[in-house]
Amino acid sequence: MRQDIIDRAEREIIDSGFSPARAANLKISLAAEYSYYMGRLEDILTRRPTIWMEMRKTNQSDKATDREWESTQDGIDEMVCRSRLKRIEKLISSLSTYVRVAEGEARNQY
Repeated sequence: MRQDIIDRAEREIIDSGFSPARAANLKISLAAEYSYYMGRLEDILTRRPTIWMEMRKTNQSDKATDREWESTQDGIDEMVCRSRLKRIEKLISSLSTYVRVAEGEARNQY
């Protein structure tokens, strides 16, 4: 399952028991995950205007249409993708910090 990669990276960061090389490999894996979820989000956002306009015909406001959209499978998938993308961004950022600190330690700058 795709979620496992994110969870595994998160656990390894929390445990802090990995090398800079492992951190770099995790960044690569997470970048691939980011690409995957961004592609899924792109597909959803491509379909959204057509579906949303059809829904708007039966709703009295844009807000009501947005709520209806959010209750569809595509709407739920959109929220999940956005949430996972944010998690991945934060994980990559923390791994980048780890690698940067390790580089500084190797140069005796810390």
